[in-house]
Amino acid sequence: MNPATSWDRTVDVVVIGYGGAGATAAIAAHDAGAATLVLESTPQGGGNTLVSFGGFISHNDPIKALAYVRALFDSSHSDRDDRLLRVFVEESAKTPDWLKTLDNEVAFQTYGGAGYPQLAGAEAIIRYVVKGANRGTTAFARNLWQLLSQAVERHRNIPVLTRTPAKRLVTGGNGEVTGVIAQSKGDEIAIQARRGVILTSGGYEFDPIMLKNSVKGSPLYSLGHPGNRGDGLRMAQKVGAALWHMNGVSCAFGFKAPEFDSALLMSIGTTGQIFVDRNGKRFVNESAVERQAGLLAVDYFDSHALSYPRIPFYLIFDENKRKREPVSGLIGLGSAGSRYSWSKDNRTEIDNGWIVQAETIADLARQLGISGLTLRDTIKQWNASVRAGKDTLFGREIKENSDLAMIHTGPFYAMEIYPSLANTQGGPRRNERAQIVDPFGDPIPGLYGAGELGSLWGLVYQGGGNIAECLAFGRIAGVSAAAGR
Repeated sequence: MNPATSWDRTVDVVVIGYGGAGATAAIAAHDAGAATLVLESTPQGGGNTLVSFGGFISHNDPIKALAYVRALFDSSHSDRDDRLLRVFVEESAKTPDWLKTLDNEVAFQTYGGAGYPQLAGAEAIIRYVVKGANRGTTAFARNLWQLLSQAVERHRNIPVLTRTPAKRLVTGGNGEVTGVIAQSKGDEIAIQARRGVILTSGGYEFDPIMLKNSVKGSPLYSLGHPGNRGDGLRMAQKVGAALWHMNGVSCAFGFKAPEFDSALLMSIGTTGQIFVDRNGKRFVNESAVERQAGLLAVDYFDSHALSYPRIPFYLIFDENKRKREPVSGLIGLGSAGSRYSWSKDNRTEIDNGWIVQAETIADLARQLGISGLTLRDTIKQWNASVRAGKDTLFGREIKENSDLAMIHTGPFYAMEIYPSLANTQGGPRRNERAQIVDPFGDPIPGLYGAGELGSLWGLVYQGGGNIAECLAFGRIAGVSAAAGR
């Protein structure tokens, strides 16, 4: 391509993807003096950031925080870049103050700490959310997105082209990235990026082929933004990017309703619920599964039966639990959850056919296609453990009011539960300057990345870490791209 005659539009920096990382990168590039343009494939911005809880991690001690983050990699044997982690820890400490530069009246609320408190340095981790006027499960996410999007669109007038998916990167004679080919209203447009292109287009949760080749377990569903189709990953591969962390995911449990493209988040394992596999047996301490590590609890493959016996697994509960509260403790997160209101007594979901109902345990097992005797014995053993005040199988804590934990009053209920991805972590590898690198570790000139696309997180993920990374490396990518090749 001859940029002197063939470009339809010229800017300094092009940002591909308008979620938390893209908005942050656009702000940082603009504030560093670069004429910036944002491309978004869907009708509106927000990405996974907007349908998440909205939290991000920071810390009160950089040495301890770095030790904790490094321990996550050591425990999972994931590929680790110490320079990248050190910069992330340093930059994430600055995030609250940076957000205040966008609105000096912004306020924060803390809501927890490390997801793995047994690791060294865990006490230094702090989770924040942005306070604001929004209400509901995604209120904090909407507060954060309002802050970022208003800084982009209202306060800086950075142009955002929605419904304009990027299709491929343009490179020069030496392999440097010089622009983007995008699609707008059915036509291809060529956009020159004089200083750089920043990939912030999210992961590949909605690319089933890429998931099959990267992540163990099947089938997998997704909770997040349907626009995360792996587009940025393919564009980066085309220009020679190295890949990493392709097996890393943030994965909860979900129910896949046919009415939605995305799964509905199921925060389960509460009092009065047990999990059984496809053989009708319990397989885990239901209350101890870390919310971001659901896949690691169910991805066992039985090489004799040639199947995943825990995908799906079944959530079992009785009439007392059904009447007491919604089956899931967190309703409203995720792309589908933000558009659906769960009934207080689960009756609507039973009528929808989402929850299986049976008068007896034997009939429930029959409907699930598992052994009635096995399911009966599993529930019998669970009830005995509740009465004894001790779970002899998996050490689950039994609350003092044991009657609430019993499963003994019909009708009986079950739900088919699948590992459901909040997001993937893998993609083009980047360095501490947010430069995307080739397989030899050399930066690809003019190409940068931030967010979950090529995330720093590996197999074990710390909740709040992805948005923290969006905000930290979004700033780094914006400044680096504005400085030019």
